[in-house]
Amino acid sequence: MQAKKHGKQVDIVQLRAQLGALGLQILQVTADGNCFFRAIADQLEGTEEEHEKYRLMVVQYIKNHRVDFEPFIEDEVPFDEYCQNMEKDGTWAGHMELQAASLVMRINICIHRAMSPRWYIRNFSDKEASMVHLSYHDGEHYNSVRLKEDPCEGPARPIIIKVDAGMSVLNHNQKTKAYEESSSPCRSFYDAGYVKVVMASTGCENLSKINQVLQEVSGDVDAAIEFLIAEQQSDEHADAICSEKKGTTPSCCF
Repeated sequence: MQAKKHGKQVDIVQLRAQLGALGLQILQVTADGNCFFRAIADQLEGTEEEHEKYRLMVVQYIKNHRVDFEPFIEDEVPFDEYCQNMEKDGTWAGHMELQAASLVMRINICIHRAMSPRWYIRNFSDKEASMVHLSYHDGEHYNSVRLKEDPCEGPARPIIIKVDAGMSVLNHNQKTKAYEESSSPCRSFYDAGYVKVVMASTGCENLSKINQVLQEVSGDVDAAIEFLIAEQQSDEHADAICSEKKGTTPSCCF
């Protein structure tokens, strides 16, 4: 039990550091089995108390699209029984509910995790739908993610992450070119355009380091950006853990 608690503490500190570097904060919601729906309610309305409404919306969507969702129910649970259970207060949401939430609410979802790439559920273009941001802790709890300057009154303010904006600079043809160039075992320096995207997205100004990472990930700019950001946070995580032991955590935010 102690090991589990320690794991949660490390997860929280690491993720707080990652999000802080992006100008974001975690808004904690009640951990009662409704956390996913509470986090969605906070993002869309500014109050987690509307969670039941969003739960029922998601379950109804799954019922209405049975042919799409039934094959993904695990443990051979009958479809009707699964839906009845998911309607109950406190039942944990799974991957199926995240997908249904995106579709029925017409939103894209970005999930932030400690020391891991962000996970996106994109069912719509950026012009068609807004992006809600959630954090996922230790494999069992969701929270809402907002801008640091967001007063947390009403729906969450739109978040644009510089890293993701940088990724969009490279189109499909450029990525293909990067892959082809990286296939040579003698490749040690990459196109200046790729390096600039990584540099702008991470703040890293060490050209040798950027080229080295690009070589290690076979010219995948997205992977290079994620790798460098995670590496930059490692020292901050250690400092944050020490600070956490000395101080206290506010009740509303991690």
